[in-house]
Amino acid sequence: MQSLKGLLPSRIFEVLEKTGISSHKQIIILSMWDLQKLTNLCKDDILLLKNVISNHVCPKSFTCDTLLTKNNYLTKVSTGCSTIDTFLNGGFRKGTITELYGESGSGKTQFAMQSAIHAWKDGCVFICTEDVFPIKRFEQIKISLPQFKSNVDYGKNIFVEQITESQDLLSCIRVRLPKLLNKNKLSLIIIDSVAGPFRSENTNYIQRAEELRELAALLIMLAQEYQLAVLCINQVTASFNESIEVLPTLGLAWSNMISTRLWLKKTTEVINLTNTMLFSNDTKYDVYVRELSTVFAPDLPNSVVKFIITEKGICPL
Repeated sequence: MQSLKGLLPSRIFEVLEKTGISSHKQIIILSMWDLQKLTNLCKDDILLLKNVISNHVCPKSFTCDTLLTKNNYLTKVSTGCSTIDTFLNGGFRKGTITELYGESGSGKTQFAMQSAIHAWKDGCVFICTEDVFPIKRFEQIKISLPQFKSNVDYGKNIFVEQITESQDLLSCIRVRLPKLLNKNKLSLIIIDSVAGPFRSENTNYIQRAEELRELAALLIMLAQEYQLAVLCINQVTASFNESIEVLPTLGLAWSNMISTRLWLKKTTEVINLTNTMLFSNDTKYDVYVRELSTVFAPDLPNSVVKFIITEKGICPL
């Protein structure tokens, strides 16, 4: 009632107080005829009452141009590669789950490592569910950071967790991760891979679907509450469709919870880097070209970008 008092002329407020109308909701829901019947106010006063309350409770509107130009940098987390950031319209979207899937050896963990290292200032959580955290590769890639300094601890804001069971993963996301986020401001959560704890021959598929939905819901809730991005690495399974080579695992229960799906694959195209400056020595290297494709995303077209992976990390072509 006090909020109405500060918005309305005193004579209109006194009439509403006598009739028992005490909330914004009542004023908006009641028709002009009902308000006139209850308050005996004239038509002009009721129009004024409706307009004042509507303008007060109406959320502020933004145009698409405003969101793109003003807020884009606030809603994205960089991947660590400018070409891929451009491809993703700025990077990983905050408040949502981005899935990256591909076959073994396609470069998924390399991609995740690159993103984690370049998020060292803002903070990152890296949850390993299959192999241990590749610390040697971390040391290799960090040297290629812009303005690298040997006396800086680039791992101080990267929190690593090793988990192999689905219940342990849920417990971590449900209990330990919120405590960490309350003490540390982070920008990125990486799970490599989300499929690891859930892929088993003796799986109750109904229970697995429930656990996957709970996991995704918890991740989205944390991403939106703490304004961070979530990158989940996924494995692949064989496809029975001749036009599609492979499909991401975990089925529809997981697919329906993610916002962006990216497909990473290793092509047969080879590039010789003998005379480039990408490597720290003169040894000849042949590297395979990788392709990153957008399968679906709310703010991206279906397109492809190519890059290579060197000892310094991801390099655009």
